[in-house]
Amino acid sequence: MNSFQNSVSTAWSAAWQDKQFQWRLILALGVFSIFPLKAADYFQWIQLREGTVWPDFILAQIPAANVSYPIFGIIYVSVIYLIIRLLASPHQFLWFAWAFNIETLFRFTSIYFVALNPPVGLVDLHDPIAEFFIYGDSMAITKDLFFSGHTATMVFVCYFLKGIERKISLALSVVLVSLLLIQHVHYTWDILAAPVVTLGSIWLAKRLINA
Repeated sequence: MNSFQNSVSTAWSAAWQDKQFQWRLILALGVFSIFPLKAADYFQWIQLREGTVWPDFILAQIPAANVSYPIFGIIYVSVIYLIIRLLASPHQFLWFAWAFNIETLFRFTSIYFVALNPPVGLVDLHDPIAEFFIYGDSMAITKDLFFSGHTATMVFVCYFLKGIERKISLALSVVLVSLLLIQHVHYTWDILAAPVVTLGSIWLAKRLINA
């Protein structure tokens, strides 16, 4: 543990000497901080508007069930592990931060333009952390559908981890996608679109900061 802390401290001390790195990181964190300030009102509005119900042959074959705990377990353990790993590489962390901001902006935009009602058979998925920081606690949010933020998160994990860690995260992603379909919290198209947009966000962030 001490050697890891020392390596992280050394890496960040060296990176912080670069003024360009400083400002890019500060700006990335500043942009990130805007989303929670505006998200609650935005998603409350999304929840109140009417949307369409997409036909989904795959969901229709899957009995709905509540699998919230394994969904949260996979997501939060994976994210925490990814952030710990990225701390050892400040420039990778900066790249991830900007990619996450871009993906979040794309997701907010796509949800705005693609007005959907929840899939038939949806089982409410209450995320206490997201409800506190993003959605607000006045009503359950079930219409933040296209595209899947849960799937996008696991794409980040798979992309930035390497070797055996990537193989494990890919396996966990398959499990997560299966659980999301079982819970009926997303249409199949929500899940299929997430990797495309997320990989595009990673590529765009790389071009933006010359990672």
